[in-house]
Amino acid sequence: MIRLQNGLVVGWIFTKKTTEMDLTNCGFIDSQATLSAALAKKDIRLFVEALDSGAQAALQDDRHTCIYEKALSTPGCRDFIEACIDHGCQVNYINQKLNKAAINYAADSRDPGNLAALLRYRAGAKVRVNRKYAQLTPLNSLAKNLTEENASDVLSCIKLLLDYGASPNIIDQADFTPLHHVLRKSKVKAQKRELVQLFVNHPELDIDSHRNGEVRRLLEEQFPELALPKERLSGTEIDGQTLRQTLRYGEDGLFEQQFAEYLQSHEGNADNQDEFFSLLQESIKLGKHNAFEAIIASGVDINSKPDKTNEATIVELAVICGNWQALERLLKEPNLRLNSKSRLLNAVIGRLEETPYESFNHQRCFDLLLENDCVDVNEADTGRQVPLSYAVKYRNTTAIQKLLKHGAYIGSRSSFGTLPIKDMPPEVLEEHFDSCITTNGEKSGERNFEINIDFKNLIRQERDIGVGKPAAPSNQLHDEMAPIAFIAETKELRHLLHHPVISSFLFLKWHRLSTIFYINFLLYSLFTASIITHTLLKFHESDHRALTALFGIFSWLGIGYLIIREAIQFMMSPVRYLLSITNIMEVVLIILSICTCIESNFDKETKRVLAVSTILLVSIEFCLLVGSLPVLSISTHMLMLREVSSSFLKCFALYSIFVLTFSLCFYILFGKPMEDSATLDQDSGKEEEDGGDFNTFTKPIEALIKTIVMLTGEFDAGDIKFTSIYTYLIFLLFVFFMTIVLFNLLNGLAVSDTQVIKAQAELNGAICRTNVLSRYEQVLTAHGRAGFLMGNNLLRTICQRLMNIYPNYLSLRQIIVLPNDGSQVIIPTNDPFEMRTLEGKSQASFQKLPMSAGEPQKKFLDPPLKLLPCCCSVFTGRCSQMDGRTVKMALAVIDQKNSAVQRRKKEQINDNRMKLIEHQLEQLIQLVQERN
Repeated sequence: MIRLQNGLVVGWIFTKKTTEMDLTNCGFIDSQATLSAALAKKDIRLFVEALDSGAQAALQDDRHTCIYEKALSTPGCRDFIEACIDHGCQVNYINQKLNKAAINYAADSRDPGNLAALLRYRAGAKVRVNRKYAQLTPLNSLAKNLTEENASDVLSCIKLLLDYGASPNIIDQADFTPLHHVLRKSKVKAQKRELVQLFVNHPELDIDSHRNGEVRRLLEEQFPELALPKERLSGTEIDGQTLRQTLRYGEDGLFEQQFAEYLQSHEGNADNQDEFFSLLQESIKLGKHNAFEAIIASGVDINSKPDKTNEATIVELAVICGNWQALERLLKEPNLRLNSKSRLLNAVIGRLEETPYESFNHQRCFDLLLENDCVDVNEADTGRQVPLSYAVKYRNTTAIQKLLKHGAYIGSRSSFGTLPIKDMPPEVLEEHFDSCITTNGEKSGERNFEINIDFKNLIRQERDIGVGKPAAPSNQLHDEMAPIAFIAETKELRHLLHHPVISSFLFLKWHRLSTIFYINFLLYSLFTASIITHTLLKFHESDHRALTALFGIFSWLGIGYLIIREAIQFMMSPVRYLLSITNIMEVVLIILSICTCIESNFDKETKRVLAVSTILLVSIEFCLLVGSLPVLSISTHMLMLREVSSSFLKCFALYSIFVLTFSLCFYILFGKPMEDSATLDQDSGKEEEDGGDFNTFTKPIEALIKTIVMLTGEFDAGDIKFTSIYTYLIFLLFVFFMTIVLFNLLNGLAVSDTQVIKAQAELNGAICRTNVLSRYEQVLTAHGRAGFLMGNNLLRTICQRLMNIYPNYLSLRQIIVLPNDGSQVIIPTNDPFEMRTLEGKSQASFQKLPMSAGEPQKKFLDPPLKLLPCCCSVFTGRCSQMDGRTVKMALAVIDQKNSAVQRRKKEQINDNRMKLIEHQLEQLIQLVQERN
């Protein structure tokens, strides 16, 4: 019906099957929507009417699809496809966005009717039935998606394609032909024989050229009664491509046979190495171990590097792929040479979480690398990241524990200056330290009971790259205190300083470096006494001129010692020296001491200032040095002084704003100009007493100093002239907020700090000792910024003997403690020199002991310098004895480990009992069921 409404022509098309129509804003019918709705409802009449009204089946929407594609890929749409083609759609239509042709859409429907509708237009353009989409022709797609349910339809589709001229020999990305896909469908039973017969009857079928004739072998196995085409003979010799094809798709036996023939025909050809290397890579990726063994036996160079610089070596490829069998075989090869840039452990740690399958297992590769002597557990990549850092980064606790067990060094710094233990869980590190404490198996009450403490994670072991054996002792200096210093700085790890492993290591380091400390302490003490005595005698003009001159000579000797000491420190490490405030203070002290001791033309006031400054700096330096003594009470009090001073300065820096504000207020309110003050004094008949200006805030700087003094409670309020109510209010406000509140707040912070320090006095003592040892070691090692002085081999050797305990002093990186024999410390070593027999405890000389074939020799802990008595004997008289607290902690760790072992044994016994009970119950139930 058509009628005129408001000047517009509005039309309705009524059909029996449609009651609602989509209209545009202008009232016209949307033919495209009608076309889509007709296809969805399978209404061919409405579909044709929409096409007749101007709808386009090949028009793409926002999703880059069209009605024509939907009809081709939807089963049962033969009439719709014919309608689309009759209205202008092409049989070779291609979706340009997806690069997918009409024949591929029709093959996806697996509907013979859809496919026949597309192929029946022979008079027109020829349909390209061999066009690939996703590396699959329509024939390959149908065969690959063959199932028991769609076998009948797929058979009809394949027959249509073959009749139309589709090639049965085109392979996909895996070198499978359509017939090969059909033969591999073991679950398909219905009409499989008809499908195979259909392909076999094709005159152009090739079952020999692809995948080394696997199709023919499958046909002979599954359908032996079929008459197969004659075998095609290539007539060419075996080449590298053939070997790769056999390696990928053939059997191992066939590859070994072809590879042997290839070796005979190409013997002496220098180009074979590249071909063999490529085959070796392929065998590793595919997990073909027999083929891998055959290639290795041919004498291929496993150390050769591929032409591409970014390509991995054979060993690296085995690790990356997780082929543990190939890796195990390569690591056993005597000719294997690991590249210095090979980072095998780093490469495998990031893949440990991958699920193992078949012969690929990254966890087993990781274990093989750890057990092999050729692999350095401390290997670093370009960013100086070691395997332990990677394990911590990937949060792999198992890998962390295994690396620590195999001696991973925890002090390796990355290019960013971080250590591997930065983000390591403290409980993991503590548990491993517990495992480093073992015994010799004797009863705990026996005299020869030994506690073995292993420092393998605190000392980096030098290795010869590619050999796996410990390197010979060198004169290279290492900062052995780096990991312990980091632990002392980290709050989460700081409690580990109490652990026997670390405390005993600190004991050894102090034993070596204490010589330098005590010599420096003695000399500086003499200098302090001399310079102070000389200054006092000089400024009081004492009659004892000889005594004054004697102490002057001692002072000059002390100044000379300081100059030599500071010069050596500067030449060892110039950058670190200039960055230290303590060193700058010592340089100023040297200058002031020289000015104090020389006979100069300074006036008396200047000399007094120089003398006072010198005495202050000398005393501060001496106080810091005394605070470094390994005495718990002294170190604790020095730490209290430092912490309280630091807290006060931080707080006072903030609250100094109020101090400055009140000082300005007092200056404005109470300060008087000098003229006004003099006039007032004349009128009153009074004269200013000494200090009147200070008490009346007449100058800004004096007002600031007076305010700071008033902060402590010294008001002198009687000298303050209050002129109005506002002056009283400001003064009372200052008293309340500054004197009462602020000063008590600072006192409370100081008390809180001291209580915390006293509560952890022992830990603070360990931190103090760690800081002292770390500072000495950083100076001696130059900490990466060495000066020209350390280039001398003699000086480096001397510093190494005084500082490093590995490898010359502690060659096996472990010690033995005798808890039942005075807690004496014994050093196991492989060096036949510097030895002393256990029976000769009273002997002072060192003897050469015969080397046994199996176990290392042992010696008692000796003095740092053999020509001098032990420096510690002055204080304790027991140089080679471990402190009692460390021994008790070690025994506690051993008892805890023994208890854990006993507990695990009991749990295992209980588990076995439960399993036995369950087994017996099952037998009883079975007997009852049999009787019933």
